[in-house]
Amino acid sequence: MVRRHTTSRPRTDAGRAIYQLALNLTSITTLDHAAQWGAQLHDFATIYRAWMNEKTLTKDPATGTWITTWTHPNVHKAYNSLNHLWRSEMLFVYLNPPDGVLEPDQIKRATNSLEGGINAQLKLLARTHRGRSGEHQRRMLDWWLYLQTELPDDPVEIARQSNWGQDQLAKVSTLTQHENQTDHETGRPALYGNAIDTDYTHSIGIQKGHI
Repeated sequence: MVRRHTTSRPRTDAGRAIYQLALNLTSITTLDHAAQWGAQLHDFATIYRAWMNEKTLTKDPATGTWITTWTHPNVHKAYNSLNHLWRSEMLFVYLNPPDGVLEPDQIKRATNSLEGGINAQLKLLARTHRGRSGEHQRRMLDWWLYLQTELPDDPVEIARQSNWGQDQLAKVSTLTQHENQTDHETGRPALYGNAIDTDYTHSIGIQKGHI
């Protein structure tokens, strides 16, 4: 996530600092360590806030108008992505699981097992049956996930509770009507899609949980 913006060899002091903060996430094992990391993120913002907020006046080649853009957009996005996760209390869920989690000890620090064990198989299945429509593809993937579920409920009862799939279909149709844009402040991808993209893209692949 951060390396996508800074690369693994940042050229600026701020880039190296935010990248190191991201690398430090892999060594967080206690809530005290997490609090110290949060303080370091705050210190980074204090030190580099003015630098990150620098803007450059550029001319839009399409319209000919002058616009202001971030002078250091990559570091800006890298910081905002970490700060968003920190403020949302999403970074260290494995250290402080929310109420209702059945097996809190099973929460993983990284998504490697999910990406390699589940998402990779879903992409392979979708690619193998790429001719299916979006709704047929969704049903196929739902069924595959059901078969991988330990002690699943009765499939007929699940289907009945979801109005035989119509509730999910209506939700997808509603969500995809909203404008689907990348969050340029945090660098996060667009929120919603209606199918898995099975076309080969050189810059996109199964993520390995890299920072």
